Amino acid sequence: MALSEQEQRMLAEIERALIAEDPRLAKQASNSGEQTISFNIRSIALIVLGLAVMVGGIAAAQLSLWFVALSVLGFLIMFGGGLLAFQSNDDPETAAIKRSKSSKSGKPGAAKKAGSGHSGGIGDKMEDSFRRRFER
Repeated sequence: MALSEQEQRMLAEIERALIAEDPRLAKQASNSGEQTISFNIRSIALIVLGLAVMVGGIAAAQLSLWFVALSVLGFLIMFGGGLLAFQSNDDPETAAIKRSKSSKSGKPGAAKKAGSGHSGGIGDKMEDSFRRRFER
């Protein structure tokens, strides 16, 4: 169910009012959807290695309390693997693929957003939630 022109104008007006009222909130809302977890082979390997070291340190802690430090080291390795998974991969090829997909999506204004580097604003998120509400 597509939005009428009047609804699109109203949503655009609400978006402009929100941006004018609190630009930091608007920027944060537009960036919140962009953060993704990308599990690559390095992050998975670090998480598995850290888990193995942590479990090994806990099992060996019965022999000596010095092995507790090994389990702490394993936790830190796992934590580093998790941080690596959250690290953004903004290489030019991936960004170009994302832009081409968004311009082919058929949404009005998608090509304009892809060229400006913005991926979905408050209005787009509100429009998506509006559509989901009435598609049921």
